[in-house]
Amino acid sequence: MKKIVAALLVGAILLGGTGCGSGGASDTASQSSPQPAAESDSSVQETGEKEGVIELVYWKSYRVNQDAVDKFNADHPNIHVTAEVFPDHASTLQKIQVQASAGSAQMPNVIQLDTCMTATVDSVAPLLDLKPYLDKSDTLKLDNFYDTFQEEAYVGDKVAGLHVCANCDVLFYNKEIFEQAGLDTENPPSTWDEVIAAGKQIKEKCGNDIIPFAYTGITGDYYEQFSWEWQAMVQSAGGALFNDDYTEPLFNSPEGIEALQFLVGSVTDTQIATLNYPEKGFENGKVGMYMDGTWSINTYQEALGENLGTGLMPGKVESKVMVGGDQMMIVDSKDEAVNDAAFEFLTYMMSEEVVIANSKEQGELVCQKPIAETEVYQEYLSASSSMQVAQSAMDHCAYRARVPWYDEWSQAVYAVCEPCLYGEISCEDALAELESQTKDIISKYQ
Repeated sequence: MKKIVAALLVGAILLGGTGCGSGGASDTASQSSPQPAAESDSSVQETGEKEGVIELVYWKSYRVNQDAVDKFNADHPNIHVTAEVFPDHASTLQKIQVQASAGSAQMPNVIQLDTCMTATVDSVAPLLDLKPYLDKSDTLKLDNFYDTFQEEAYVGDKVAGLHVCANCDVLFYNKEIFEQAGLDTENPPSTWDEVIAAGKQIKEKCGNDIIPFAYTGITGDYYEQFSWEWQAMVQSAGGALFNDDYTEPLFNSPEGIEALQFLVGSVTDTQIATLNYPEKGFENGKVGMYMDGTWSINTYQEALGENLGTGLMPGKVESKVMVGGDQMMIVDSKDEAVNDAAFEFLTYMMSEEVVIANSKEQGELVCQKPIAETEVYQEYLSASSSMQVAQSAMDHCAYRARVPWYDEWSQAVYAVCEPCLYGEISCEDALAELESQTKDIISKYQ
């Protein structure tokens, strides 16, 4: 039950951060302070104009393309960007909320964060409407983006964030294990029933040393991993999560229950999955099938080579994938020169040069049609069957709610449903409880 406690603690910190005073903010900020991506003078932390140079702060989770930041700085002598990296998306969002609640002037100018958090950021640190800037830009246009990402750019009537990259879950599988189990190495399972059947066959043919099936919702330590996999499963079964205006939860349905039963049942019923997942189990050839994100493609390709297979995320009726990835957004500084400089940096980070470099290094999917159609990107796709499958998954998109309460709700999904894996609550009772909590969460924002 350690995962439940961790998730609830994160939720408590986030909720507490929105209401604490300067003393609490100072304590929390010191615990989650970012690590600078490069050596920099501490005086650069304040944004604005200084000696003719506009200083910008850029916050990002996990890792940053420091080469791109350095090149931008070198090419723009009147703008200097300091990049700061946080361990994960939750830490980044927490710091934003803490800074906002404390009334801190030291907010970042540019943020790159999980797309599901844009509305939450806007609710505590008003974001710049990017539409007027896009209308005037010669290179970056909203029409450049696939329809999916154009829709996700909006928070209300405002273009609040732009997809710099996208990712989604796919089904990775080990072709060597498939061959040992007598399975077709070129045709991975595409439905829940096929996953269960293949898992049972792997279990029978390969023995106890091989874990037939795993998914990041039980192997990872980030609540959103479980939440977004379940959300995709609900929609793949033909169900809905909310009504059109996100005022009423609809997931406590036969489709919602069946989706949760598939994920939970792989551990408790068919036992093709386990909660005792070994470190780097898939990389080390100990797992037959693994639902994981496209960000892991390079890692798995390096580990398994020609034995790596990739298929679309399995579904009940059809494959559905939750579109993830990062959006770039600009906190409105109320200073026109600073906002202009921030948009110039955002534009550069979304240029063909930077986007393709990030795609190759981090397994990110391209969101802008003109870049996706370039010869360079097409050559890259043709050399990676896994990336081809991942890019094709964009035709099977499902979406997360773009509401300020999404992150709080996603934590509730994990906290309420995870005990099902331990037999502490039924899937039916869990979704009934989640429905009740969801109504309470929504009511706080109405």
